[in-house]
Amino acid sequence: MKRRQFFQTCSGSLAAIAGSRITNLAYAAEAASAPDNLLVVLFLRGGCDGLNLVAPVNDKSYIAARPEHLRLTDKGKHEGLTLKNSYAGVDMRLHPKAAALRELYDQGDLALIHGCGLTNGTRSHFEAQDMMERGVADQKNLNMGSGWLTRTIEALQPAGLLPVVAIGGELPDSLLHSKLAVSMHQARQFGYGREEQVDLLKRLYSGNESIHRVGKLTLDTITTLQSKLPRDSNGNTIDYQPEANISYENTGDLGENLQALAQLAKMDTGLRVATVDYGGWDTHQYQEEEFSDLTEELSRALMAFYNDMSRFHKKMTIVVHSEFGRRLKSNQSDGTDHGHGGVNMVIGGGINGGKLYGEWKGLANEHLDQGADLAVTTDYRTVLNEVLTKRVGLADTKSIFPGFEMKKALGVV
Repeated sequence: MKRRQFFQTCSGSLAAIAGSRITNLAYAAEAASAPDNLLVVLFLRGGCDGLNLVAPVNDKSYIAARPEHLRLTDKGKHEGLTLKNSYAGVDMRLHPKAAALRELYDQGDLALIHGCGLTNGTRSHFEAQDMMERGVADQKNLNMGSGWLTRTIEALQPAGLLPVVAIGGELPDSLLHSKLAVSMHQARQFGYGREEQVDLLKRLYSGNESIHRVGKLTLDTITTLQSKLPRDSNGNTIDYQPEANISYENTGDLGENLQALAQLAKMDTGLRVATVDYGGWDTHQYQEEEFSDLTEELSRALMAFYNDMSRFHKKMTIVVHSEFGRRLKSNQSDGTDHGHGGVNMVIGGGINGGKLYGEWKGLANEHLDQGADLAVTTDYRTVLNEVLTKRVGLADTKSIFPGFEMKKALGVV
């Protein structure tokens, strides 16, 4: 299904931006005392191979299903990084290019949930992404009028000027029909054109109707962001500088987007929800090198961002997920095809990290989904439900995930 872009950001017309802002500001006073926790949702688009990211290296079925270069091993060139607090009797290891993630895991700031995903079992990227971003598990519920993050932010009723942002591209469907969300690449690019246009715009939106109030709010937001940008002695904006000793070097586009998010969060404009996409995980062929590069960039970028956001650790939660995992058995093109269960991550200060969560049944044929895939033993909404209720500040998630019944809490947070 074609993605929707509801408004332009920096270079678009103010009317388009203003039209995407909330039209009723009466909630502001009521939400003034709301918690300021930040939720960051990182979507690994394409179907990340969870069995190449976190793998049971001593599972005989795993060893038989893949050549050594498409799996992790207990020694040699593809030796995985050992993980403490694994499943009983299972030697679970992390991809060798994910050393930074293992560091977060060991310090208790990263939890891993294996066999996690959609209970529906579709292998279509578009169907799976649509269902996850609507917060459902069945295609018949795709007629929901909004995304799960849209409903989340509506329930939170934030008071800040910029509560929701999608970094790096168009708005994802998780923010479908959001009246508050803004899409941008960098804060300094979020503007309203030449200075001489400002007075004209202010006059244009000087009335009392909804569109005028929204336009003024948008102008105020842009002005606030511009005022907080670092500048040189001549008043020109300069590049964002991360915290001391923090480097985003060799983190690619993902690192650039996360760095932009860090700058925005530090501007204290009331940011509550942020989304970032990281694509390229559809590894049907030549997976070894491509997957290694993706994993290393993911690992380095998340570590840099997390360290850069050190003052936010206790109130920030990062959720990393993908639409599905890959098949257990590799294909004839040195890759893996669309599968089912995958790996989710939760990162944050004070979570119950340093542990593998979810029910692990093994990879013997009788435990696989349709005899081919890692079965989903944890509904992806179970993870999101815990995060929303215990970290973000929602009393319940019935309006966020309609029809979802929480069977058993994981205890991640």
